[in-house]
Amino acid sequence: MRLKTRPLVSVIIPFYNTGKYLRRCVESIAGQSYHELEILLVDDESDDGSVQIADELADEDGRIRVIKVRHGGVSAARNEGLKQASGAYVLFVDSDDWMDRGIVEQMADQMAQTEADLVTCNIVYSDGMIPENAESGGGTSAGTPAIETYSREEYLRFFFKISSNENVHFPVAKLYKKELLPEMLYPEGIRVGEDVLGTYRALAGVSRITWIRKAGYFYFKNPESVTTLFSPKDFDLLRVWDQVVKETQGHEPDHTYAKINRDRINFTLLFRMITEVPAEERKREYVAQTDKLRADLHRCEKELLHSPIVGSRKVMIVLLNRCYPLASAAGNMYVRFSQMQGKIPGLTRRKLS
Repeated sequence: MRLKTRPLVSVIIPFYNTGKYLRRCVESIAGQSYHELEILLVDDESDDGSVQIADELADEDGRIRVIKVRHGGVSAARNEGLKQASGAYVLFVDSDDWMDRGIVEQMADQMAQTEADLVTCNIVYSDGMIPENAESGGGTSAGTPAIETYSREEYLRFFFKISSNENVHFPVAKLYKKELLPEMLYPEGIRVGEDVLGTYRALAGVSRITWIRKAGYFYFKNPESVTTLFSPKDFDLLRVWDQVVKETQGHEPDHTYAKINRDRINFTLLFRMITEVPAEERKREYVAQTDKLRADLHRCEKELLHSPIVGSRKVMIVLLNRCYPLASAAGNMYVRFSQMQGKIPGLTRRKLS
């Protein structure tokens, strides 16, 4: 009896100066129960020895290939990996994260069984400790995980956070059909939020999405990461959502949802600033940006309060608009308390983007 050949999965792992974590990440992929893999390590001109580790890993496993590109950021590295990928399916993994050893097989099986165009799984935030059951490949929760299937329109409500607080804009923890992805998937030259636009583009040709409600992807809360604290780069989110609004024109409900999110990003940035940046620094570095965000949030308050976003966000929007000095003072107290405790301030980094 001839065994049916399983589709090749191209796993794209861009890396830049993550030598401390790269081997852990790659070994979690190379050790998958699904063996039909092409592992593309895309070096964004690292200078910390990461590329030597990547070369060693390639010598150890013939499925691993190292691609070297000029330093252009994670979007350019992902796009180059996608260009060189030869698999029917594509999976993006960040180089300081890792995956459950059986999840790729489950995702590939569900792609076929549910006739999906995209399969995703749950993301778990980790401080670096690898759960025993994730390392062994035996799954991360007892019993069979729930399998949920959505139409594109249903899944878009998660993506645009319509009556939901799910975070699904990440490029990782998703198995894509390569034939449905545009060649220029991620916007280059944008430093923060490129995953929002890239994921929206990835959803353009999708009709059916399957969600494995199991912890399959472990997102490392890396204190050295570029996404740890608020910085001027975060204002790129305004450009990102302007572009999403532009690309959704003529498509509903996409365009309506995109405009809601473009208005809401004023709240997100303002709230992050008061909970992550000390008041003295805000007054010194972000006066013009603060004034503009406050004015824009005030202008779009009525639309946001009548939009289908979650109620807690509406309450916070009203508080920022009506009681900004008090909210700002409370935020400054939070920043100072976090610093005294030796913690990184940030209530909103992964919840409000």
